[in-house]
Amino acid sequence: MKRLLLLLLTAGTIFLGGCLETTEEVTINEDGTGTYSTSSDMSNAISIAKNMGGGGIDKMPVQKMDSSISLGSLAEKMEGLTEPEKEMMKRGTMHIKMSMEDEKFVTSMNFSFTSPDEISQFRELSPKLTMEAAKLMMESLKTLMPGGMPMGGMQGGEMPEMSSVEDYYKVEFSNDKLEKKLNKDKYANVSSDQVLQGMKQAAEFGIPVSNTYIINLPRPAEKVEGRNVKLSEDKKKVMVTTSLDDFFDHPESLEFKVKF
Repeated sequence: MKRLLLLLLTAGTIFLGGCLETTEEVTINEDGTGTYSTSSDMSNAISIAKNMGGGGIDKMPVQKMDSSISLGSLAEKMEGLTEPEKEMMKRGTMHIKMSMEDEKFVTSMNFSFTSPDEISQFRELSPKLTMEAAKLMMESLKTLMPGGMPMGGMQGGEMPEMSSVEDYYKVEFSNDKLEKKLNKDKYANVSSDQVLQGMKQAAEFGIPVSNTYIINLPRPAEKVEGRNVKLSEDKKKVMVTTSLDDFFDHPESLEFKVKF
């Protein structure tokens, strides 16, 4: 039972790190503006903990969270951000919904951009934003641990450095092209990534670990490349679905290139 609780709480520290069931969607308008959103569903972590934990988890205090957080307010707490970056973050929000009783644990993040290149800037800043939000969430989750036990099996309750599958790829957005490429030099050291090892452990418990990318184009695609890429009939929607196994076994399968 203790091991299952630690797994659940460890998942909390990486809830927007590209693990479990994550959907990333980009909508680009003809003038280059648009929206970018990500959502992560970790409800299975709670369900599996209940099913395998002998019912003990049902006796824990009921914990619920349903709140939105301004990314601008999180950015104000981060060091090293420029004023333009802080202003950009003000256009984004994060929502966290968690209920042990209803077996729900879903997070989402939404951001509006004025030009496609802002997407890459946002993605670079999002791990730091996520860490700030994770700290707030973990404070709430502390009441779930009997006797104030350290969370996630980490020394002193400290959270690991934020990491995700996306950290191993470079994504470029422009007014007529989207491209995602593997950073081969960084991937060579992926075995030492503690957070990704945690994702592997989650998969061993039967928790799905997958990513879905949805790209809504302002006009039909002229050329699409990628092993897992699917194009809609009107050629204006691109979908890429990958799993953690793809990342470890065939990392190039997460690459794609769209010209429109």
